[in-house]
Amino acid sequence: MNVLAEKKGLLIFGAILIVVLITAFAAYQMTGSMGIEDRYNTAVGLPPSPEKGGGGTFFGFSAEGNPVMYVIILGILIIGSYAAYKKFRI
Repeated sequence: MNVLAEKKGLLIFGAILIVVLITAFAAYQMTGSMGIEDRYNTAVGLPPSPEKGGGGTFFGFSAEGNPVMYVIILGILIIGSYAAYKKFRI
């Protein structure tokens, strides 16, 4: 029982990590590879918008529909969560 009490924080962290992974996967499945403009244009019956270069919301890149950016952002969240866990011993 004492070992379980010592590992309680790690178990909670693991459970939160699993929820975050499931949520991230679900978000990617819902958005797919289309950006918000493409989904909007399709929904209202407008022709597809031409590709625009540059601009974005995350260091010049758009995370929408880009699996690599999802993985990078998820990795940053996981590393940040782990660092917070180690520092504060939640």
